[in-house]
Amino acid sequence: MGTFWQSYWRSLSAVVKDRNVLLLVIVAPIVYSIYYPFPYSSQVVREIPVAVVDLDRSSMSRQLVRYADASPDIKVIGVVNDPAQLRQAMSDGDIEGGMIIPREFRRNALRGETAKIIVLGNGAYFMFNRGEMIGFSGAAQTLSKDIELKYELASSVSRAQTDERSEPVRLELRAASNPSGGYATYVVPAVAVVVMQQTLLLGICMLIGTWRESGAPFDMKFRRNRLALVFAAATICLINTLYYIGIVYWWEDYPHLGDLRDLLPVIVVYCVTAAAWSVAIGSFIRYRVQAVLHLVPTSMPIIFLAGFSWPLESIPAPLVALGMLIPSTAGVQAFLNVDQMGASFIQVLPQVLSLVLLLCGSVLLIFLRKNWPLSVENEK
Repeated sequence: MGTFWQSYWRSLSAVVKDRNVLLLVIVAPIVYSIYYPFPYSSQVVREIPVAVVDLDRSSMSRQLVRYADASPDIKVIGVVNDPAQLRQAMSDGDIEGGMIIPREFRRNALRGETAKIIVLGNGAYFMFNRGEMIGFSGAAQTLSKDIELKYELASSVSRAQTDERSEPVRLELRAASNPSGGYATYVVPAVAVVVMQQTLLLGICMLIGTWRESGAPFDMKFRRNRLALVFAAATICLINTLYYIGIVYWWEDYPHLGDLRDLLPVIVVYCVTAAAWSVAIGSFIRYRVQAVLHLVPTSMPIIFLAGFSWPLESIPAPLVALGMLIPSTAGVQAFLNVDQMGASFIQVLPQVLSLVLLLCGSVLLIFLRKNWPLSVENEK
């Protein structure tokens, strides 16, 4: 047992002494936690520049423009006379979208006919497109309610009765796990799980590659010493995870709906699995530089396979099966469900079991692998 703990501390000491590995497994997650959430600190895109083409030039069309400009999501920077000017402004990047009010807009609305408007959005940026649609649709709904209110009041109906008739069923939407509807609350906690895994993977693989070139600080032919390296890596992952959940999420005011008793087992299982998975992959690394060349390009596919940027149900089955061989796939789902949405440990048991199976497979591979770095003493 003493040899196990000696190997454990020597592994941690090797991480600290190797500047590049230390930058990857400790410094990089800290830097990420500072710079990545910063651009999204406003959470929601506001005052998106738009323009309006008013072909009707009526009091009603001008009222619609005022309602649109009053929306916090969009900002009407100008009213132009020709749809071609609107499209040219979008092509030049002066605006991100616009609205076209056709001729006879007021006439059709007063006659009880459908009064149509045309909204042009920027499909290249879904956040802009979403904000524009919300702003213009809100303005159109407000104007429709005003027209209906005038008709109802003209028939000697009270204001209270008019309100009840115009909105007999009131819908109140509340996003429990993302109350602000912010982009940072959606993306940062999910990507953070992948970042902790990938930085650990790169660091451990670089460390093992270095040991192959210059010798390991202990004899890795003994299985207990390989497990010591796994536990050392798990300790680093655990520290990073607690830093994110306990400090970063609190500082950024991300929602915490989960119970700590449900979250801690998920953290432990994920950290040990990510550590064993990293060591298992590291056993195939022959040179230090291979870790960077072969593993860095895998980060983006792993993010897409995690199931938060695109639903798992919409991903082809072979890719879903491939994603289950990566700890972050089940880890992201488990963390988001427990920490962000308040799920219990039992509710994320399928994801936890998936991590446990991956842990068992990684440990089995670590035990069966024969080709490990020689110790410094053996190389001499």
